[in-house]
Amino acid sequence: MSKLKIAVLFTVTCFFSSWAWAHAAGPTPEALWKEVQILQKTHAIMPGSTPFQLGSRTVDPYTVDLANPLAISSIEKAGGILKVTRYSNSSLVIKENYNAHKQLVGVTAMLKAAKFDPSDRNWIMAAYDPTGKVLAYGKVGSCIACHVLVRHQDLVFAPPPTQLLPITTWKAFFSKQEMNPAYVALIHKHPEAVVQ
Repeated sequence: MSKLKIAVLFTVTCFFSSWAWAHAAGPTPEALWKEVQILQKTHAIMPGSTPFQLGSRTVDPYTVDLANPLAISSIEKAGGILKVTRYSNSSLVIKENYNAHKQLVGVTAMLKAAKFDPSDRNWIMAAYDPTGKVLAYGKVGSCIACHVLVRHQDLVFAPPPTQLLPITTWKAFFSKQEMNPAYVALIHKHPEAVVQ
C-alpha cells in the first residue's frame, strides 16, 4: 500500500474515531487498542520523539512515542510539546516500550475523551501487553499521580532527553524495578531537563 493511501486511511479513521469520542465518555479498551494499532502501523511518531529513544527502566530500556493527528496538531499549534497547555479532545498519545533486544513488551496510551473525567482533564489511561491484552484502563491513579508532574503540559511528558523524571520521583513510582543506567546518565548530562 502506498504511503499516500496509508495517510488517507489513517486520517479518515482518526476523524471518525475523534467525532465519536467527542460526544461520549470514551471507547472500550478494545476499541482504543484498534486505534493504537493504526498508529503503530503508520509509524505516527510524536514530534520530538525518535525510534528507540532511551526509556527509564531496565526492563524496557527503549521507547517510541506515537501520536494521532489531533495530538500532533495540538503540539504544532503550541510551538512544541513543552508549550501545550490543552490537547484537543480525542488526542491520543502512546508509548511503546521495548526490551534490550528492541522487542515490544508493552504499550501505554492516553486518550482525551471529552466527558470522561474532568478532574483529570478527561484523559483515559490505558496499558496493554504487546498482543492487546488490557492491563489497566480508565482512571488509573498511579499513572495520573506521575503525570500530574507536568500538569502545565496537560499531563503529557515530552520525550527524553527533552524532559526527564527526577531519580527520587522515579524510585517512588517504580520502587521494585531498576533504573536504566543510560537514562541516569541522561539525567546527569541534562539536569535542566529534569521535571521540577
